[in-house]
Amino acid sequence: MSQENVEVVRRCLEAFQDDEETWLQTLDPDLVWYPIEDGHIPARGIDGAKGVRQRWLDTWEGHSFAVEDLKGAGENVVGTIHVSGRGRGSGVEVNLRAYPHWKVRDGRIVYAFEYPDRASALEAAGLRE
Repeated sequence: MSQENVEVVRRCLEAFQDDEETWLQTLDPDLVWYPIEDGHIPARGIDGAKGVRQRWLDTWEGHSFAVEDLKGAGENVVGTIHVSGRGRGSGVEVNLRAYPHWKVRDGRIVYAFEYPDRASALEAAGLRE
């Protein structure tokens, strides 16, 4: 099951920017998402996720992210995501890595928490390097 869950997360990430319909199909209606850029204030459900996505897209004049690694065990998936872009209002260049932890049940993401470092994400998911 863990490889199937990794593929759900991969599909979610690939669709995030340009294919809202496919992206939404990867999300459970009861999703709870703790985005780092919102101070880990939880966004709940599909409407909450849409709000997080729209704020993210509105923040950037141009951005990209590359999936460097996805590791799964059971319902848990941890990723290393390389994000680069330019702030829409500030013009500031950003180049960073994010380390999300997802939980996938019945083929949909039910939980997402974004960590500032990989070790914390792996520990939260009960995974090892």
